[in-house]
Amino acid sequence: MPSTDSNSEGLDVSLRNAIVVVLSLFIFYLGRGWARGLVEGNYPIGILGLILALAPIVWLLVVIREAYF
Repeated sequence: MPSTDSNSEGLDVSLRNAIVVVLSLFIFYLGRGWARGLVEGNYPIGILGLILALAPIVWLLVVIREAYF
C-alpha cells in the first residue's frame, strides 16, 4: 500500500526540466536548419535561424551562471 504522504514535488520539477530541455533542443535544431540560409543566400531566414540556434545556448549559460556563481 503506497503511503499517503509521498513527495511528488520533486517529480514535478524533473518533468518540467525535461519539457524545457526538449523544447530548447527543438528550437536549437529548428534554428540550426534555418541558419543554413546564410550559406544559401537567404539572409533574413538565416539571421533568424542563427538567433534561434544561439538563444537556448545563451539561456543555458545564464542559468548555469546564476546557479553556480
